[in-house]
Amino acid sequence: MRTAQNVGRVQKLTTLKSKQANALYWSPGGRFIVLAGLKGFNGQLEFYNVDELETMATGEHFMATDIEWDPTGRYVATSVTSVHEMENGFHIWSFNGKLLYSIPKDHFYQFLWRPRPPSLLTAEKEEEIAKNLKKYSKKYELEDQDVSLQLSEQDRKKRKMLQEEWDEWVAKWKKMHEEERELRIQLRDGEASDAEEEYEAKEVEVEEVLEVQEEVIQQEFE
Repeated sequence: MRTAQNVGRVQKLTTLKSKQANALYWSPGGRFIVLAGLKGFNGQLEFYNVDELETMATGEHFMATDIEWDPTGRYVATSVTSVHEMENGFHIWSFNGKLLYSIPKDHFYQFLWRPRPPSLLTAEKEEEIAKNLKKYSKKYELEDQDVSLQLSEQDRKKRKMLQEEWDEWVAKWKKMHEEERELRIQLRDGEASDAEEEYEAKEVEVEEVLEVQEEVIQQEFE
């Protein structure tokens, strides 16, 4: 845990007891660590927040042989390589222990993350940003808010345009429907049947003979 009082000093934070772990994997950005039980522990995983001294999640990747943090410290890959004949493949976890992907892969050999590209900032600039992170965060939050408002306004205008197009189409349809009213009456033998609530339903049964067969039956009399 880094604070203004302990930067540059080693300080014991806590002791974790009774953990099924035989390997530790630190996030490249610090703060988070995976307590892993490999080999005899069959892939027991605990995702631990060192700053808060609390377990974020536990999981299991049965028969896991390797664990790799990605360079950003946002994701963790656990894998079962071909040293085992079964369960080959890999899992991708979030830094806080949420399983994101599970990919089985026969004869899986190795998992490697793409290296993170070098920073375009100088060491001095990165240090200056770290010291003034709150100021920069506030600045970009305001910019994000402006973008969000702009997108909301664009979305509102788009919805308004679609509504106007729909209203225009409905108006044209109603006009055309009214213009063709006399034609519909003529086609319906003078019946103005547009008002459906005025119609009367009648049920008519019609019987139709489809086929008649005559068959002579011979009877024997004693």
